[in-house]
Amino acid sequence: MRLFLILGFLAFAIATGADTSSAQTSCSGFQSMCAKRCKQRAPGDANCVSDHCTPKLQECRSTGCWQEGRLYGGRETCNLRKS
Repeated sequence: MRLFLILGFLAFAIATGADTSSAQTSCSGFQSMCAKRCKQRAPGDANCVSDHCTPKLQECRSTGCWQEGRLYGGRETCNLRKS
């Protein structure tokens, strides 16, 4: 019974997109996550990554901070590796 509860909780966390941003430690990690989200949310928008993620990457490489979009809570994560 416990095993099913644990597996159910893990499935729920994965399905609802548990906070994967906190696992990122670099600007390029956030950019990769941003590109993945672009492809999931706007598969027909060929410019999503270049228009949205690339400017965020450039800003992060300058400041060491990544600002999440409103859809993802808007949280700012700093002290990232600028790679």
